[in-house]
Amino acid sequence: MFMTFARRGSVALAGSLLVFGAYPAFAEEAEDDQEQSDIIVTGLADRQLLLDAKSETGSRLGLSVRETPAIVDILSQQLMQERGLRTSVEALNATPGATSGEIASSPGQLSMRGFTGGAISLLYDGVRQTNSALIIRNLDSWSFDRIEVLKGPAGVLYGEGSLAGAVNLVPKKPQFNGNAYAVTAGYGSFDTARLGVDANVVLSDSVAVRGVSSINRTSGFIDDTDARFFATTLAVTVKPVERLTVELAVDYLEDKYGTAYWGTPLVPTAVARDPSGLVTTRDGFVIDKALRRKNYNVANADQGSKTWWLRSRIGYEISDALTFTNELSYYSADRRFRNSEVYTYTAPSATFPNGAFRRGTTRIDHDHQFLVERAVLASDVAIGGHRNRLSIGVEYSKSDLAIPRRFGSTTSVDLYDPVRGSLSLAETAANFPDGRVDFDSTTTVTSIFAEEAFNLTPRLLLIGGIRYDHIALDRSIADLNAGTLTAFSRSYDPVSWRAGIVYSLAAKTQIFAQYSYAVAPVGSLALLSAANAKFKLTSGRSIEAGLKTSLWHDRLDLTLAGYWIKQDDILTRDPANSSAPAFQGGSQSSRGIELSASAALTKQFRLDGSFAILDARFDTLIEAGGANRSGNTPPVVPERVASLFGVYRIDRVPITLTGGMRHASHFFTDNANSVRVGSSTVFDASIGYRLPFGEITLRGRNLTDRLYANWFGGSARQITLSAPRSIDINFTTRF
Repeated sequence: MFMTFARRGSVALAGSLLVFGAYPAFAEEAEDDQEQSDIIVTGLADRQLLLDAKSETGSRLGLSVRETPAIVDILSQQLMQERGLRTSVEALNATPGATSGEIASSPGQLSMRGFTGGAISLLYDGVRQTNSALIIRNLDSWSFDRIEVLKGPAGVLYGEGSLAGAVNLVPKKPQFNGNAYAVTAGYGSFDTARLGVDANVVLSDSVAVRGVSSINRTSGFIDDTDARFFATTLAVTVKPVERLTVELAVDYLEDKYGTAYWGTPLVPTAVARDPSGLVTTRDGFVIDKALRRKNYNVANADQGSKTWWLRSRIGYEISDALTFTNELSYYSADRRFRNSEVYTYTAPSATFPNGAFRRGTTRIDHDHQFLVERAVLASDVAIGGHRNRLSIGVEYSKSDLAIPRRFGSTTSVDLYDPVRGSLSLAETAANFPDGRVDFDSTTTVTSIFAEEAFNLTPRLLLIGGIRYDHIALDRSIADLNAGTLTAFSRSYDPVSWRAGIVYSLAAKTQIFAQYSYAVAPVGSLALLSAANAKFKLTSGRSIEAGLKTSLWHDRLDLTLAGYWIKQDDILTRDPANSSAPAFQGGSQSSRGIELSASAALTKQFRLDGSFAILDARFDTLIEAGGANRSGNTPPVVPERVASLFGVYRIDRVPITLTGGMRHASHFFTDNANSVRVGSSTVFDASIGYRLPFGEITLRGRNLTDRLYANWFGGSARQITLSAPRSIDINFTTRF
């Protein structure tokens, strides 16, 4: 299998270099961090909060991170390489105050500021797809120039569902500052291999082309969980005249899992051969370390996706003060799931003296197309001697999603010696008695939005924004077992807005405050049931204030923020009549403090640290049966997250040392808080040797071999364990 990987990687490498067959030149560092090619690595002691970088994720006004009245974390390509962050999941786990988990159905889910899933928007090059949680995949970080994370409600920028923030995956793009090439290759534990190529070629003063490809494979640390990943991007930037820039790009992304890992199920303490303290429950179930590598999926499971992104961006400077930008994107994806995903413990019997897991079966397909057109007119002028930046835009998006869903059951398996069997895919009611349903969903959103940043004084910046969305949902549900067809339509007309201020105490010290209002559906719009279609959108409010500063002659960057977010109108029940239909009277909230710092202690040594503490809870929530969840913590929300990471580059010898730790407190996997997953503190370290033509790095991960979890799998009682101690070696060269 590794030879197949190597051959395919060689083809990818040769293809990229042949396509861009120009003579290589040594790239020079650009003076402006925002203009430099991202395949150039600057000094390792540079701070990494990037407060002076302009972020399109936080605003469409060309504001820097300092000028944005919210926290925007930027994970640069340099930072990702320093820390050995190979995937988007690993990168998002390095985001201050956030955690990410690799669950099989949607790899790359994120928990941030007390919210998860659909409350956080996923963007690809600034384009948001409605129902972000459906399209999340675990992507190779080599593809990205940076990953930007906007904290707090982002409805003004991205519409419904952005209550807790937005993550923008920004692909590498062509640069005009010289031809440059890069290759990375690595191999490590669990037969994990990685190859990436990157070629930037300047064809003329007006045309630059870039190709980026990566291929990965792993055997996994769980039995029989091979997976393969491939990503490639071809992009061209053309400047036919001085004021016109045209960007065109096509991306192809593919992942293929064999028998995917859906979590390690819990067993009674009395049954466990090697019980651990990782998980505690009210009824005495635990994670058995003897099951740490067991796979209970069917032997013929098949899961994966193939995705195409077609992107264009046209930017025209009408004048020195007025610009027009038009973005058009088309997304097409086919995703498939053929698994046994849910495992339920059953007591020992004559057939299974050790106990058994009863298993469900799933067959699901996603046929998904998404189109978005966005046009923005932006100005930067003086009004009465005061600088005023204004953007006005319109956006149209249409998402078509067809999902055949089939549910059944298969044979039970022994805990310690599972005979996994096969899934029958025959399209019959007998094979899928628990449901054969075809969903067709079309979501059309038409939006008008505006933002403004007005310098009331040279020190005081007033920022506001408003967005109106018209959301039209058309849905049909065909129940093949029952022989019924349900069709319905629903429309929504939400308005989101924000108002903020940024005040400069000094040139490099700003305080900020912001109030935001955003909306989110009761559930995923694409999967909305007929019963839930009658409900209005939930509403979210947020207050945030903080500080951003650079101190010690620009050797220390620091951000501090406190926030409060509340979501109203979530579904709840009448405590006096819990059997009555649900209604929109529930709420949940979170409040917290986040601190991040990056310090160049010497020219050779940089230290990055972050700490986040929050209190997240259901303020009002009654579930079916009358269970009161008020005061409980929402699932997968650790309330303490901290990290510390150091980089030391030795000048006397060509060696770079890195080391760090990340801590996340306990979390729960259900609204009842009946399953508690323990905290984790994980240590990583590396040693790199700088050669004249590149750098080779040996890295150790989870050095203490900590048993810890990052999410839950097919059910609240299946815990997704993280990898045990591992090592890998990686070589990167640039020329």
